[in-house]
Amino acid sequence: MDMNWELLGAWQGAKITVPTKFIVGDKDTGFQSFGTKDYIKGEELRSLVTDLQVVVIDGHHYIQQEKAEQ
Repeated sequence: MDMNWELLGAWQGAKITVPTKFIVGDKDTGFQSFGTKDYIKGEELRSLVTDLQVVVIDGHHYIQQEKAEQ
């Protein structure tokens, strides 16, 4: 039986308060579609992740391989 809903219930509505860096490639199709770019850059995500830094760099989905030197 899937009990994840019970185990995670205590964190419902919790905010992420640790420093968080979100790095994404500007050509990543996930970033470019379904309103993802607006969500990541908007206030709704920042209200949940209070110490968020978004970094958009030139690249695609696998930026850790494309831009390993950075």
